[in-house]
Amino acid sequence: MTRGDSEGGRVVCISGGTSGIGAALADAFLASGDRVYTFSRDPRKLSARWPDALARGALVLLEGDVTNAAFLARLAERLDADAGRVDILVNNAGVILGAGTVDESLEQWRATLEINLIAPFALTQVCADLLERSAAPVVINISSACAQHPFSTCTSTSYSVSKAGLDMLTQRLALALGPRGIRVNGVAPGVVDSEMWGDATDLMREIAARRHVLRQEIVKPADVAEAVLFLASARARLITGTTIKVDAGYTLG
Repeated sequence: MTRGDSEGGRVVCISGGTSGIGAALADAFLASGDRVYTFSRDPRKLSARWPDALARGALVLLEGDVTNAAFLARLAERLDADAGRVDILVNNAGVILGAGTVDESLEQWRATLEINLIAPFALTQVCADLLERSAAPVVINISSACAQHPFSTCTSTSYSVSKAGLDMLTQRLALALGPRGIRVNGVAPGVVDSEMWGDATDLMREIAARRHVLRQEIVKPADVAEAVLFLASARARLITGTTIKVDAGYTLG
């Protein structure tokens, strides 16, 4: 069985690492001296961000769709050929499609559940054997504060429901993979200053002022990355099946 380094030099796989939280995650793990594999349908977004990391092979960018089973199989084969293991898997890719409840289309529901809930399971499934070869394997799912309260400012019911399902998946995977030495945890951000909000900066600040009790701050992608780094570290070696909120108190009221 191949054994990875305890920290630094780890093999990290991040879905959707080309923008927002995903890019901050890639940044954080690269800064920690890890080798990062990430992918999206448009990896060119990252190619100009870390040219040095790409040049020295610390960052590997792949083009692929997290809902495509054939791509996930190729990804696992690439990770096996390159490193023989995965130390940290971060299921980060996610979408918000449409808004409302009964007026959301079935197409939007299916696409949202496919990307936000089914894909994290599928990616974990294809990487499970590679994770088991690590000395300290971890799976971290990026959830949302929207999963925990129906009064959420998120206007998409399908998004909230998909993330609530992801929280339960985190617990179920922790139970299933624990005997194999694999920890599984989640991070649930509140309102995050990222591309997902587009030009809605004023709305984001209004929500933070109304719901973020901790100095009414807007969460930054780097704040989420710090929580992920902790859960991926030896300091969290006995933490599994837990979802940490990084929401500045969003879900307290």
